[in-house]
Amino acid sequence: MLRGIRGTFVYACDDALREYLKQHIPVHAAHVEKPEATNVVELKPYVNAVPLFDLQAAAGDFGALSDVTDLDPTQHPDWVAVPDGVRVREDMFACRVIGESMNRVIPNGALCLFRTELGGSRNGKTVLVESMDSIDADSESRYTVKVYESFRAEDENGWRHEHIRLNPNSHDESFQPLELNDEEAFRYRVAGVFVCLIDEQHT
Repeated sequence: MLRGIRGTFVYACDDALREYLKQHIPVHAAHVEKPEATNVVELKPYVNAVPLFDLQAAAGDFGALSDVTDLDPTQHPDWVAVPDGVRVREDMFACRVIGESMNRVIPNGALCLFRTELGGSRNGKTVLVESMDSIDADSESRYTVKVYESFRAEDENGWRHEHIRLNPNSHDESFQPLELNDEEAFRYRVAGVFVCLIDEQHT
């Protein structure tokens, strides 16, 4: 019984008997390795892919900047596929985030999807921030990723911003928020709002 389950080879010396057995016993076919599917996806701009910018945004202090001055996709021919289920919009872009200050949500080296900042409330959102007039002396860059928090006060003229805090979101508690008063806030621009991770692999 075990031979029957595992399979048995039958060899007939007599030609007539061999032909007869072929009619009743399936002939064994040699196993042929099939090539693995490549799973190559055709990238279609703003259909299943977004422009990839070499910002090297830093989730720490301001991280490495690679001479990017404008988020113009016509100047950046590299495109990257978005995760399944994400509805692609023309205000989306991708960049890689370096650092550990956002590692609860964004691992060091992760490729991330952002939407261009269009205004509205940013409180509690993870944002890509550009320093407009200063570059960190150590990292020589002007981009960082943080959680946006705005503090407002009310007076006789209505509501006004008191200050903005850019918070880390890290398992390492040594990272400190970046506090911006009303005057300092004008030197920073929210360039994008974090949508999701594309991949978590550092390259």
